[in-house]
Amino acid sequence: MRVLIVDDSPVLRLLLRAVLENAGYAVHEADSGEQALTLLQTYTPDIVTMDVHMPGIDGYETTARILERYALPVVVLTASANVHDTATAMRALAAGALAIVEKPRGLSAPDFDTRIDELLRTLRSMSQVKVVRRHRPALSSPASGTESTLELVEQTAAAAPQVVAIAASAGGPAALKSLLQSLRPPQPWVLILAQHIAAGFMPSFGNWLASVCALPVQIVEDAQALLPGRLYLPPDGTQLGITATLRVRLEATSAEQRFSPSADYLFHAVARQFGKRAIGIQLSGMGRDGAEGLAELRRRGALTLVQEPGSALIDSMPRAAIALQAACQVLPPEAIAAVLNSIAVRIASPQVVAGGSQSCTPPQKS
Repeated sequence: MRVLIVDDSPVLRLLLRAVLENAGYAVHEADSGEQALTLLQTYTPDIVTMDVHMPGIDGYETTARILERYALPVVVLTASANVHDTATAMRALAAGALAIVEKPRGLSAPDFDTRIDELLRTLRSMSQVKVVRRHRPALSSPASGTESTLELVEQTAAAAPQVVAIAASAGGPAALKSLLQSLRPPQPWVLILAQHIAAGFMPSFGNWLASVCALPVQIVEDAQALLPGRLYLPPDGTQLGITATLRVRLEATSAEQRFSPSADYLFHAVARQFGKRAIGIQLSGMGRDGAEGLAELRRRGALTLVQEPGSALIDSMPRAAIALQAACQVLPPEAIAAVLNSIAVRIASPQVVAGGSQSCTPPQKS
């Protein structure tokens, strides 16, 4: 595997080169974003590690420019999970970086081996991801709804959904930014999110989400009462469930559970408690997490919305859900937001609702 290290610290570049070459990787280095962009004109790595704070253009801007020009996976390295230190890293995730990990602190650090294992595991995993070139977001109007979309909006409003469950993984922050920025308050339901992210970064992620949308964002506690119009995230190391009375039910992630938080865990929990009074949303991500849970939501009458694969930075999770016939509608994030906004308007003005008993027709069993 070919790795491009982008970091202004010669000490850190030396350490990373030694670690990566010892693992059998071919390594090139750039000491700035400008040098990285120049090098990429003639060199094609399998993956890029990106520093956050650099003189000249920072890690966010460098990542954005790389993904405008090349289909390359980028992993952001940050000195710590501190909220202040990771603000730029979160912007890089929104620009299309696939993951964020803490830098190794040096050979004498007590967690050095753990950090190196996490870094190598992340690089191996993300280097296999097929990335699409990403264009800068532009202001545009959501796509107009088709007749079937309008029917779904009216039927879902009649069911008065109480919960919107959202799932995302790699590429998810970019999709979430587009979706959440397009939501118009008030939103008459609880919004809960399962986003795969490295341990320690959830508080920073929550702060970043709060900065890009008009909804209050909060990391939950067990048994907490959930309020409409707010976006809730689970704490590290937990699976997020919900009771019929809109209270949090947290469960420690077990060794057998691959993802923390798991999209399937969230969707199954919401499906059991709310059925057609829920909306499920599957966004960008790698793998299959969420597909089966979303399919259960649809079978129980919930409205299920899946990101259109062509608009996803990583399309594996959306395609897995589509393959299971878990999607009532397949839409880009801005159009998903437009559907939610339309349902919210109809709930606020019930006289315009046409009526209906469920959000979409569950797939027929073969």
